[in-house]
Amino acid sequence: MARRGWQALAVVLLTAATVSFHYGFLLPRSAHVLHAIHGRLCYIPIILGAVWFGVRGGLATAIAVTLLTLPYTLRITDRHTLIGEYTEMVFYAAIGLMTGILIERQWRERERREALQRELARSERLSSLGQMAAGLAHEIRNPLGSIQGVAEMLGDDAPQGSRKRELFDVLRKESKRLGAVVDDFLRFARPRPLNLAPTDLAVVVNRAVAQMQIDASARGIRIDTRVTPGLPRVQADAEQLHQVLLNLLLNAISASPDNGRIEVSAARVGRDSAPTVEITVRDWGHGIAPDALARVYDPFFTTRESGTGLGLSISHSIVSDHGGAIDIESQPGQGCTVHVVLPVKPK
Repeated sequence: MARRGWQALAVVLLTAATVSFHYGFLLPRSAHVLHAIHGRLCYIPIILGAVWFGVRGGLATAIAVTLLTLPYTLRITDRHTLIGEYTEMVFYAAIGLMTGILIERQWRERERREALQRELARSERLSSLGQMAAGLAHEIRNPLGSIQGVAEMLGDDAPQGSRKRELFDVLRKESKRLGAVVDDFLRFARPRPLNLAPTDLAVVVNRAVAQMQIDASARGIRIDTRVTPGLPRVQADAEQLHQVLLNLLLNAISASPDNGRIEVSAARVGRDSAPTVEITVRDWGHGIAPDALARVYDPFFTTRESGTGLGLSISHSIVSDHGGAIDIESQPGQGCTVHVVLPVKPK
């Protein structure tokens, strides 16, 4: 912020100095050649304003220079000289505008390159973590299955209500939870190829909501569904989209307060030349902090104590494979809205 202030001060001082030259305050007004040179010096603060502050900075400086030099034209009696002064003022605005446009284009290009670099770095991390997760899940899954089976058999022999039965119930519950974590690892590390077919999103949405209704009702949370009638069918893998919605609903239920509300909607968006369908999952829970929002798609990053941090990573990959996009809007304490946009006919 201090840097921007110094830059603005520099533009103001340069503008004042060049205008003073223009009026001949610092050099004799009779020195016409020097006056012409000093008139060209007015381009310096205009260009600097555009370089540092974009189009608005360039135009604002050009307008300031024009207004400050306008009284000088009242002293001019020669018609050709007057036309030259007015032409100069037009060039002030043109230079400020053109320089600002070029600079802002460079800013956007730099932001795009930085975004691509971040996405590339994220893809590399996903690849490395995926390989690690695949090996880990492979080594854990078989012995975990044996532990779960033994716990089931021994637990059935323990008397109902005994301490031993309670311990076996804990063992079964925790081994089942660990099995779910391993399954998430495998989905993340070895995603299934898409099985594309014409899919009715209304069916997918209603099925996911029905499956999560029990978990929501246990905490008094109401799930409202709004699906626009006549949605076009999309070319999609219904099972994988079902998994995406389960992940989003699970996060929404976890973030919502007791007796809260979740809204799930589906509607057609986009132009006829590129029709898309948007699924929205909204909750009014605790929301996501800005620093955490930038990392929600990173694998193993989670703000939930019982979460694996893979749900949104898997969902992001599935939606991307469909040629769609997933976007999250959230403010702490104001809930969270997730938008999933899918093309009707993916490329």
